Amino acid sequence: MNVRMMNELSDSLYMFIASVLSCCKIITLLINRRAIKILSCKLKEEPCKPMNEEEVIIQKKFDKSIGSITIYYTFLVELTVLCMILSSLFTDFRDQKLAYRAWLPFDYSVLNYYYVVYAHQIVALIGTSLLNVACDVIVCGFFVHVCSQLEIFKYRLKGITRETKPDIGKIVRFHDYLYGYTFTVRNKFRTVISIQLLSSTLVVCFILYELTSTSTMSSKYLQFVLYLACMMTQIFFYCWYGNQLKLKSVEVVSAIFEMDWILLDNKSKKSLIIIMRRAMNPIELSCAYMFTMDLNTFVGILKMSYSAHNLLQRTKEP
Repeated sequence: MNVRMMNELSDSLYMFIASVLSCCKIITLLINRRAIKILSCKLKEEPCKPMNEEEVIIQKKFDKSIGSITIYYTFLVELTVLCMILSSLFTDFRDQKLAYRAWLPFDYSVLNYYYVVYAHQIVALIGTSLLNVACDVIVCGFFVHVCSQLEIFKYRLKGITRETKPDIGKIVRFHDYLYGYTFTVRNKFRTVISIQLLSSTLVVCFILYELTSTSTMSSKYLQFVLYLACMMTQIFFYCWYGNQLKLKSVEVVSAIFEMDWILLDNKSKKSLIIIMRRAMNPIELSCAYMFTMDLNTFVGILKMSYSAHNLLQRTKEP
């Protein structure tokens, strides 16, 4: 509604999509805030609670992993935001232009109004970035914890052969509990994951279009490259942890094969067969009931983005 050229439309659309995505994320977090608290508490209770030092070490390893990823992701996002703010201050603010094109019901050419609107856009940009980091880390963090619980499950599985009277029923219930826990997490965040994949893919296409028309010596070029890195990192996190979750769930079958199951009684062997049959159906993180969030999906998005980039470049050629 407020653009005159194709570049202005592309610039407005990719920020509009990012803002809509942030709104969806905060709504999802607010709706599921009670569920998030309950899911977090369940990780500290039986049967997820570590029972010995080895299980504590396994859990700490995954906690350290998600902690490192959070620091890296936050640094990348905030570095991008800082670059965008500095670029705008040295260009738009100096010429008394807004950081992003917007329709306003008043004349912002008045200096005081302009300062208020410009400050509002900068604060909204920072808040949007922090909100994206928070939501992505929470969702991916739950799946990392499920991976750690699957590692603990495999450790307990191998330990039943060392017990004189193994409680195989407890192992079966733990495996069933993990499937139920993952199903709950997946249902709570299925919508936001689907919107994330769709919106990030669209934003990547718009940024690639901007890159084809932006000089490499321009300050905007670095801004677009960093923004593109953030979008691809967002998609990669969901695909990577979805892939890890799938692999960890299937590894249960191999863990049963590798243990000394011959020493167990027939009842325990039948219970192990039940676990194996269920583990053959991996835990998958799906998007919109159609796409599986794994590395194959991420590679497909990269190929599509590269094809879109080549197409846009050809349209630019005389």
